[in-house]
Amino acid sequence: MRVLGIVGSMRKEGNTGRLVQAVLDGAKDAEPKVRAQVVQLADLEIGPCQSCYGVCAKTPYKCVVKDSFQGLLQKMEDADGIVVGSPLYFPVPSRMVALCERLVALAFFHDMRKHKAAHLLEDKPCALVAATGGGDATEVFRYLYHFAVSVRMDPLTVKHYPYYGVDGRGDLAADPGTALDRARALGRQLADALDG
Repeated sequence: MRVLGIVGSMRKEGNTGRLVQAVLDGAKDAEPKVRAQVVQLADLEIGPCQSCYGVCAKTPYKCVVKDSFQGLLQKMEDADGIVVGSPLYFPVPSRMVALCERLVALAFFHDMRKHKAAHLLEDKPCALVAATGGGDATEVFRYLYHFAVSVRMDPLTVKHYPYYGVDGRGDLAADPGTALDRARALGRQLADALDG
């Protein structure tokens, strides 16, 4: 079983990466067959959607814009489950916005062009995490949840606020228990979804 963690922060050693890694660790603890990989959006060049509607997705899920997007999309397709993490910006970093809008455009045109094949990420379990400096992560989660549903993934929810996923606030190193423990629990939930 392959699980892909996508870190949407431009800070590679920040809280977003710690939360994504904690989810992956929880999944591996729950299911030893899980093989995890982390992708840092900070290492990739993913530009915004170019609105090339005349050619968009004439072939299902093929974007004509050439950058790092195609390689990441292949990793997402190959994964059995996905973890998406983002810090709070306005509401998310621009590279995360670019990834989301490119994928949502492909999903939209998949339907508009009435392709017979299933959506590329359809029913794939997806765990969401968000990091903030101390504020409320709800807007990040709403954005990521809407993205996941729009590309037909199956986002997991949790039984505690903010319900969409796990948020970490402030200095996680100073409080290593709560957020990271909840992220590991989300990873175990993801492992169960992969098994089911």
